[in-house]
Amino acid sequence: MLKYSVLILMMVAQVAMAEEQASYLDKAHRVADNIWIGPQPTEQDFNELAAQEVGAVINTRTAAEMKQLDFNEVDQASKFNITYDLLEIGAGHAYSPAKLDEFNSMMVANSGKNMVLHCRSGHRASQLYAAWLIKFQDKSETEALKAIGSDETELNDSIKVLLDL
Repeated sequence: MLKYSVLILMMVAQVAMAEEQASYLDKAHRVADNIWIGPQPTEQDFNELAAQEVGAVINTRTAAEMKQLDFNEVDQASKFNITYDLLEIGAGHAYSPAKLDEFNSMMVANSGKNMVLHCRSGHRASQLYAAWLIKFQDKSETEALKAIGSDETELNDSIKVLLDL
């Protein structure tokens, strides 16, 4: 019995280690051929982003949130010659049609590059991307929600605010 318990523990440990070693882009949600949405990348994740020729990072966290990190994301992106844009959404920086227009400008400026869109968890970036698909890429609500991996059938309030609905 002890032998089987040890074997099970070893298998669980291997699965946990494999998940920890999974690459950032494997964990992120690929929403287009050249666009991934994911959580906050670590300092080490930028090595992978550079190796995979990611040319732009659009961050939707607030500057106050970014100060809590133990590394400077702007410096890390710069180190690898990755274009970095901050579009603050969060406390004191609400979703708005103007934010969506600013996001569109960033998407246009980085067109053709491999891009990572992120916030802390990927949720804010996903809402912004879905709204962008609807307003600027002529996608239907259903297509936009499917693109971000949502099971919802209706737009949430955040997306509605971005689209001024």
